[in-house]
Amino acid sequence: MNREYSVIVDSMADFPIGYTNPDLVVIETPVTIGDKDYTFSTPDDFYHQQVETFEENKSKKPLERTRISTSAPNIFRTQDEMLKIIEKGKDAIYVATASSLTSAFLSGKCAVDNILEDTTTDYKGKRAIAVDGLSMSALTALLVQTAMDLCTTTDQFISFILDKRNDTEHFFAVQEWEAFRNSGRIPDRVLMLAKILHIKPLMRFDYNERGGREAFCEQKHRQFKRLMKYAAEKMYETIDPLFPKCKIIHANNPEAAEMLYDEVKTVMPEIEIEYNLINGRMGPATGVHLGYSAVGLGFLRRKGIYPNAEHHREMQDISESVYG
Repeated sequence: MNREYSVIVDSMADFPIGYTNPDLVVIETPVTIGDKDYTFSTPDDFYHQQVETFEENKSKKPLERTRISTSAPNIFRTQDEMLKIIEKGKDAIYVATASSLTSAFLSGKCAVDNILEDTTTDYKGKRAIAVDGLSMSALTALLVQTAMDLCTTTDQFISFILDKRNDTEHFFAVQEWEAFRNSGRIPDRVLMLAKILHIKPLMRFDYNERGGREAFCEQKHRQFKRLMKYAAEKMYETIDPLFPKCKIIHANNPEAAEMLYDEVKTVMPEIEIEYNLINGRMGPATGVHLGYSAVGLGFLRRKGIYPNAEHHREMQDISESVYG
């Protein structure tokens, strides 16, 4: 396909390992464990160290625990990739993971500003644009891939992202809660109660009452298989029939991914599933927040299901989501 644009995403988009497309560039989301850089680590190396760090942190007080964290993509790295695309005679579009979850969109806007402020270079009408994708992980990859498959022009691509980003659905299930202890997303007393009761959470990323994309507990159950079944059934009820495709992704939990795959195939035998136990994994940037035991299901849902999402779509100021 002869596109008039190329796309940049950050590594929290979790494109499959080894995925190649001449019009797609993945930039790094920095990842650190303590004072060591794990940005370029393989999932195996990162999750091995994450497990060790969780074990060491169990015996430490909160302020003494080793931090596992991410930071925004480097502005100048984003800027350089945008300039390379523009020099090839195409528009450069950076689709950032959700601004309510990361600062990637802000980083992209700063990169665009740097390019716009350069009045000494003739870019021959080519644009540098940052777009807030309002999604994360495999769902950003699915949203971008679908748009690139359908759209040849820059305006078509951006319009698709803005139209469908409110309709992205991502379920995450977590067998072990330690990632939340490390990140501070759950109080220790809640963590202890959940572990005593053997409760596992199934989270859904969606729009809350304030219109931001956040995770909340959709279901909790002692049987992990029941959560996989619920996610598959929910997808069957809400998926957009125009886009009958989903993505299954896992951190370091192939057994859970296989379980989820079986449940999806049971309820929707004909659906196209992008799924690879080895290459289709959450990278370190996502693993920081969800932990080694996470498994996810992402798809595009039909419109009109959740009032909050529809309200947010109507109230959106596009100028706040597209920059450049």
